[in-house]
Amino acid sequence: MRKEQRKADFAICRRSLKLINDADKGHTLRSCACDLFELITNYLYISLAAIVMNSIERGEDFRTLLLKAGIVTIAEVICWIISRTFRRRDNCHKFQLEQNLKQMLVKKITGMDYVRLEDNRTHQAFYKANQYMLGNHGITKLEMNFIFFVYGILQLVIGIIVISPLAFAERTVTTGFTGFIQSVWGLLALIVIVTVLEVIKGTAVNRKSFEIENEARTGMTALKLYPLSEELERHVLHNYRSGKDIRLYRQQDLILSKINEVADTHCNMWKKACLRLIGPNAVFSGISIVTRVLMLAFAVYRCATGMLSAGDAIAFSSYFTQIQGGISNISDAYGWMKVCIPNCKYVFDFLDIPDEKYMGTIPTEKRDDNEYEFEFKHVWFKYPGCEDYTLRNINLKWKIGEKMALVGRNGCGKSTLVKLLCRLYDPTEGEITLNGIDIRKYDYADYMALFSVVFQDSHLFSFSMAENVAASTEYDAERVTECVKRAGLAERLETMPHGIDTCLYKDFDPEGVEISGGEEQKLCLARAICKGAPFIVLDEPTAALDPISEHDIYTKFNSIVGTRTAIYISHRLSSCRFCDEITVMENGRIAERGSHEALLQKQGVYQKLWTAQAEYYKDTAGELFI
Repeated sequence: MRKEQRKADFAICRRSLKLINDADKGHTLRSCACDLFELITNYLYISLAAIVMNSIERGEDFRTLLLKAGIVTIAEVICWIISRTFRRRDNCHKFQLEQNLKQMLVKKITGMDYVRLEDNRTHQAFYKANQYMLGNHGITKLEMNFIFFVYGILQLVIGIIVISPLAFAERTVTTGFTGFIQSVWGLLALIVIVTVLEVIKGTAVNRKSFEIENEARTGMTALKLYPLSEELERHVLHNYRSGKDIRLYRQQDLILSKINEVADTHCNMWKKACLRLIGPNAVFSGISIVTRVLMLAFAVYRCATGMLSAGDAIAFSSYFTQIQGGISNISDAYGWMKVCIPNCKYVFDFLDIPDEKYMGTIPTEKRDDNEYEFEFKHVWFKYPGCEDYTLRNINLKWKIGEKMALVGRNGCGKSTLVKLLCRLYDPTEGEITLNGIDIRKYDYADYMALFSVVFQDSHLFSFSMAENVAASTEYDAERVTECVKRAGLAERLETMPHGIDTCLYKDFDPEGVEISGGEEQKLCLARAICKGAPFIVLDEPTAALDPISEHDIYTKFNSIVGTRTAIYISHRLSSCRFCDEITVMENGRIAERGSHEALLQKQGVYQKLWTAQAEYYKDTAGELFI
């Protein structure tokens, strides 16, 4: 079992290092090279001190001393320059490395199956992956400790090489305690004692400290605490749009109490952790002091008994300190890596979430005549984890150029039908076809390119108006302007200080412009127009508009849509009269289909809905729609 666990840990470690390398090629190798030259610089510095001391002790002339010191100093400067060059490049790449690692998470969550986004487990997995990708004992922390591990090995190997001539210097005494100290056996005894103490410090004492600290960071309290803290910062403190509600409803005390609750919990959590760390830290410090005293005493005793010169004693002690540091770094880094590996697994658990949606391979036809025909054939659908069907035995067919309205009460399945049409979900049963071919067989990206959709909750970013409409940083300014005007924002555009290049909202630009909910929906409509797809879907696109503005949009609807197929979803039946056909949904089924006049004559579901709404529109819009 342990062997399998070690293999699994090794695989995660290797994959983590590969992830770092994919984000910034050669990052780990450069860091190791930098540490190597820094280490050589340290050893050269020790050698320089020993050379100077020994030269003075032997009474060598100044020119010889200067020559030896100069050679070592030049070598030291060269190594220092090389290490600084590597370190500077790493510092320059640090921000890019972090950005590339974040982009891996962003690409995953923006490209995964839409069905996953409505699963709370996905959001929890993303939160953990985001937490452990950078810092907090995750991917970057593991790489850093791997570098320390390599650094420790280099410290140990180089230290053994340079200390060997001093360790096996000619003995002056061969018997008794002094003889034992000067012998190889005395050196081995010191090495064994120091190694055992360092291993105890690293594998037991340090690991206990790591576990206590990691528990404070990743325990149940922390997992509940950090999302709440992030929520408060993102949606309250860093979101100026919350200011209105905070003032109107006097929520200041509520927010302060929540912030204090988070702060107190955080403080108490770490206070308990610090109290638990007192013991391990005391033992850690005690072991460190003992090992240093042993090494220094050993070197001084050899020097006092005539085996080593003063310079050699300093060098011996310093080299042995480096060896001890190497053992300590290896032990500490190994302990930290053991702590980091389970956290790194959270990152890969998220990145490995499979995309179950079949992406298809057949390219969609690029027809000049736009002759596309869609059909729902006995489609049933229920959301993942739900027992009840949202759509039941849906049969629909329409061609490009037709304009169909979907109407019905809330929850009857209108928006769900659109999500299936756009392949945000796949049917539970039945099939949807395009020109007689199951849409699941088409290349997913090609198929999605057929649709321009305006959802009721469509979102705009705090970018420029043009970037929002074009959905790109590169755009045709004339086309964007035309689409904005066609969507009914010609007058508003004239008031924009920088035209279509004006930034929306003030999150990133103090000169950004605040827009109303109705203007936001019109811009979403402009975005749909700008895409130029042959199929346009409008899911309650005018819900935030007043009846007069809504009427203005609909009177221009034919010119906006042109020859494209349009599906229009609305609660406001009077706004659907311009459509060729109206489909009435009830309880996940198609209740009625026909023109406005034909459905009124049926005296069915549509007629009841129409009658219920007619008085509202008379009162609010002066019979604009009746």
